[in-house]
Amino acid sequence: MATATITRTLAKSPPAVPAGKRQVRVFDDRIRGFIMEVRDSGSITFWLRYADARGRAKEVRIGRLGDITVDQARQRAEQLRAAVTLGGDPGADRDKVRSVASFGEFVEQKYLPKVRDALRAAADYEAMCRLRLVPALGRRALDEVTPSDVSELRRKLLAEGLSNGRVNRHLAVLRRIFGLALRWGAYEGRNPAAQPDMLPERHREEFLSDAQHVRLLAALDAEPDRVAAAAIRLLALTGARRNEVLRARWAHVDLVRRTLTVPLAKNGERRHVPLSDAALAVLRALPRALDNPHVFPSARRRGQPLENVRGAWARAKRAAGLPASLRLHDLRHSFASALANRGHSLYEIGQILGHKQVATTTRYAHLSQDRLVAAANAVGEISRPSPASAGDVKTEGG
Repeated sequence: MATATITRTLAKSPPAVPAGKRQVRVFDDRIRGFIMEVRDSGSITFWLRYADARGRAKEVRIGRLGDITVDQARQRAEQLRAAVTLGGDPGADRDKVRSVASFGEFVEQKYLPKVRDALRAAADYEAMCRLRLVPALGRRALDEVTPSDVSELRRKLLAEGLSNGRVNRHLAVLRRIFGLALRWGAYEGRNPAAQPDMLPERHREEFLSDAQHVRLLAALDAEPDRVAAAAIRLLALTGARRNEVLRARWAHVDLVRRTLTVPLAKNGERRHVPLSDAALAVLRALPRALDNPHVFPSARRRGQPLENVRGAWARAKRAAGLPASLRLHDLRHSFASALANRGHSLYEIGQILGHKQVATTTRYAHLSQDRLVAAANAVGEISRPSPASAGDVKTEGG
């Protein structure tokens, strides 16, 4: 092991690399662990060797001559040696920085596998990541993304024409990704999407009146696609989510206990949809395919569920004279509103719909105008004197 004072003069005339070897190292006689490494190619690289807190030998690369000078290398070696003396571990710090995954790597390798295992809406989450989040931030290391980057992403989503609600869904997913990354120790720092400036949303309030509900069911009776018609009818009669019905299997249906079990609901938990007499009638009238376990089997793909009901839904709306803007999901709103207008509590409605928060149920349970007027009239009745009490009023001097 060669020992000498590493100087500019030594770097200009370094020792020759012995034949058969790829390198020779010179250890500085003033700074412990400071090394000049001479390669057989003629390049020179500076290193610092030290022992960490556990006594393990480590080396950290300082730099290559040409990128830095000998004097800069010596100064850096002194700084690193001082840091080691004070309990630091420059090699570990460097490795920690290098080990931080990029946003794209974390999404693909950690976040999406968790989503696929836990959420029914995994396809939507994957689409948001693939189409917008990863293209915008994918190459950045997790600890390099800043709140400013999140604000810029928000601006681009709005410029793309996405609704406020859709922009908010993207920002919520981004916040969740960084929250999980911090919890799992993927990087150190803060969540850049913790306060993403969510946009105001105007929740839709379109739902069916009792008369429209009756017309819809009548239109479904005449719908030629009987499987799709039955699926829409069950959605209207249960308030279940679209995929909870379309992906239902006969193994999930208990006609005795009157439940449709959803093994993995939107919130990641199992839930049981209660079945009314009308809903049971829909299920009992359905034939069971021998080669398909699904309640609503696909006519095109063997063993698979019905893909969608768009055509049947559009025809039924036209036949029933319903607004073209009415969405299939509005049947869930209508179901909740029908329960609310018949005096059922928000707790009961939330249990049927599978909500965890009463606030969520409140958005679904719209009261009809007639019921609201009746409620307002109750106050009017209080202020209106009864005939008996009116006769008891005494006039001055009476």
